[in-house]
Amino acid sequence: MLFSVFTPLLFAEGFVETINHASKKSSDILLLTDDPSTGLIVDTTLVSAGIAAWGFTQWKWGTEPFHFHSEGWFEADSKTGGSDKTGHFYMTYLLSRVMASRMQERGLDIKSASLLGAASGLTAMTLLEIGDGTSPYGFSKEDFIADSLGAVLAYFIRAYPKLDAFVDVRFEYWPTGQSEGRTDFTTDYSSMRHLIAFKMLGFDTLKHTPLSIVEFQVGYYSRGFRSYDTVEESQHVYVGVGISLADLARRSEIHVLENVFEFYQPGHTYVETDLWSRP
Repeated sequence: MLFSVFTPLLFAEGFVETINHASKKSSDILLLTDDPSTGLIVDTTLVSAGIAAWGFTQWKWGTEPFHFHSEGWFEADSKTGGSDKTGHFYMTYLLSRVMASRMQERGLDIKSASLLGAASGLTAMTLLEIGDGTSPYGFSKEDFIADSLGAVLAYFIRAYPKLDAFVDVRFEYWPTGQSEGRTDFTTDYSSMRHLIAFKMLGFDTLKHTPLSIVEFQVGYYSRGFRSYDTVEESQHVYVGVGISLADLARRSEIHVLENVFEFYQPGHTYVETDLWSRP
């Protein structure tokens, strides 16, 4: 299946150059400004505004006085079985990485860009949590801690390329149809997994061998905890072995695909077994 996707692209004359040129041009346009200070403010403001718009329309922001609420972590009686915590961790990680890339494109060195990107991502997610404080959800210290851990990990992985070569943090979304009346896909935890991939690509001696496409994964997911879910509650920690789609994209030299697969894990592209589960 993987080769059926990549092979036609590799043999299409001029396709790689065209797609890379188009993605670079789009990136330059979306950068909006070359000034790092202005860019940091603009990026954080735009992301925060987008989150706020979703919060007011989907999460009932502004319907209650600001308050705190303890949601727990991964207990069996927690609200989502812990998937919202891994979700907060991942989302802050992703925002921090994206923001850092944009800051580096504006001319900052990798460590400065990574630090400001992490600060921007955490700021946006903290504002999200403040918004939640005005909704039935409440401000969750557990969510804030998960956000902070995501920002910290994003800084270290991006600021140190050798570590980045070994580790990816990814999100998998494969709609299961195991819910009724759901309108907000961002909280469809019964269709999500969050995982960390450890890539053999990081070993210089393996980089140009077939083993470079092998990776080992550790992930978490829960099912059935939301009111609209139609499956029984369960929680899972799993380990898996898969093929690094990011490495296949790197070999094809299609940069946008390499970036996508660094953060997104398509379903059914690995074999897995539960390390721990609770029905």
